[in-house]
Amino acid sequence: MLSKYENSVVATWLAQVSRFHFFGLLLALIGWSLCIMSTAGTQWRVWHIERKPGITSDRLWIGIWRVCFIQDNPIDDSIDLHCEEFTEEYRTLPKEIFVAQDLMSLAAILQSLAISFMTFAIFKGAKQKKALLPFFTIGGILNLISGIITLVPISWNLYSVLKKKGIEFPEFFVLPHSPKEQYAGSAIYMGYVASTFLLSSGIVILSKTCWRSRKIDPLNMMKDDPLAMSSSPHKEEPCLNTEACMPIETST
Repeated sequence: MLSKYENSVVATWLAQVSRFHFFGLLLALIGWSLCIMSTAGTQWRVWHIERKPGITSDRLWIGIWRVCFIQDNPIDDSIDLHCEEFTEEYRTLPKEIFVAQDLMSLAAILQSLAISFMTFAIFKGAKQKKALLPFFTIGGILNLISGIITLVPISWNLYSVLKKKGIEFPEFFVLPHSPKEQYAGSAIYMGYVASTFLLSSGIVILSKTCWRSRKIDPLNMMKDDPLAMSSSPHKEEPCLNTEACMPIETST
């Protein structure tokens, strides 16, 4: 019964991965999930607008892919959530929206690669422990890069919200270009949390990896341990002066 658990995946992970590596992988998974939720979310900006015909609510939820609002359905007198998609052909939209589309997607892809590298290192480490350090190092670097990339569109869009900037929607959207009031939505704050998790994951993994590689370096071990240097075996140099090297006989 015990051998069954010893050969399980969990036992392999715990045997090969340190607490810091496992914690860094966990942070990366959480950050990756939050980044995807932020990218797909529609609440990057929340606008309060004047009531218009056909729009039941006085709010607009604006994301980087679409704008949504509650619309009257004249067919059955119901209320539906209607969304208009953002595409690159709408040149009047702000640049930060299209930049956010590209950078947030790129960050999610880099995070997926980082998690893949670290997960592969865990399974590879069951047969070859040397595979842990380089793969986790690559994963940590990718997490740092994706965390920094995520900060750029999040901060740019938050700056636009704080400056009360409007959006020139296409005419057929039939939406106002500026609100009465606007504030940052939950997707922006979620993006900041995701970036924090990713940067923390990269720092934890790289700091542990660098410390471990320095620890196993024999040169660093000799520098840190002067007794090891003094006790290390060394070859005696041959004596070139034969007269000086002859033993001195003492008179009895």
